[in-house]
Amino acid sequence: MKHLALSALLAATLALPVSAQTIRIAMNDAEDSVTNGEYAFVEGFRPVAEAGGFTVEVFPSNALGNEEERLSQTAQGLVQVNLGAATAPASMSPLLRVTILPFLFASTEEFDRVMAETDLMDHINAPLLENGVRIAGFNVRGLDAGFFNTHTPVATVEDLQGLRMRALNRGQVAFFSALGVSSTIVDWSEVSNALQTGVVDGYVNPPNSALRTGHTEFLHHYTPAALAPSFRAVMISEDWYSGLSEGDRATIDAAMVAGLQANRAWLPGWAAQVDARFAEAGVTVTELAPGERDRLVEMSTPIHAQLLGDEGMALVTGALNQVRGH
Repeated sequence: MKHLALSALLAATLALPVSAQTIRIAMNDAEDSVTNGEYAFVEGFRPVAEAGGFTVEVFPSNALGNEEERLSQTAQGLVQVNLGAATAPASMSPLLRVTILPFLFASTEEFDRVMAETDLMDHINAPLLENGVRIAGFNVRGLDAGFFNTHTPVATVEDLQGLRMRALNRGQVAFFSALGVSSTIVDWSEVSNALQTGVVDGYVNPPNSALRTGHTEFLHHYTPAALAPSFRAVMISEDWYSGLSEGDRATIDAAMVAGLQANRAWLPGWAAQVDARFAEAGVTVTELAPGERDRLVEMSTPIHAQLLGDEGMALVTGALNQVRGH
């Protein structure tokens, strides 16, 4: 009954009439520009949009529903901008799996160049546009992803194999399987309970995922492995965007640029705080033993083609070669 009441409340909220110049921004985290890079995006986006005559309303902390619900609302034009999981629309556009594949991009900077200088973003968006969604860019969530767990320092692949990890989706299940590690898919909203009850022992995420959620109460060990840059997508309603006047679209484009720049500018300041925050939270940081990262790369790289398919892998390889000058 509680779920039904919440659904009814959300439906009523979204049914309220809004001006054509109102932009609803939905996100899964708090309005905190210190630990939340997505809110740094909002703070960059908002003043440019408002200077262009728009009103910006922010709905944080999953106020408009979970990832799937917010994606659906964006496709329907009920939400204009959704800051969501980059893989949420992957069933429509499998190329989005590039955002979570380990050891695919050398850095955030290389990823940004691929998206700006090649046609990979066009290929990502093509099937999404048919479903009413456009990806305008990607926010970074923090430093590159590593391994968190509740039990033990992790310095080797064998240390990982004694743990049961939370997987974001089937792609991460494949990654852990390649390493010989057991995993189970757990929705982010259920992760805290899963860690407390022992359903899972840890997860792969950037440092601020555990710090900003309070998961460090249970996750006492972290291994920085530089698995991959950690991205979330800036999704916009295609019906809304394409229906804007030329001038209003230019305003939104400029606001997107400002938001993404603010997100990237946020990262160094946050990165400088991580070690002190880990120490304060009682998290032990364990480096990988010599040679172990090379083992991780060797064991997990084959899943790239498995998850992207031959055509997708060819597109990504071509884009990377273009940027790297091969």
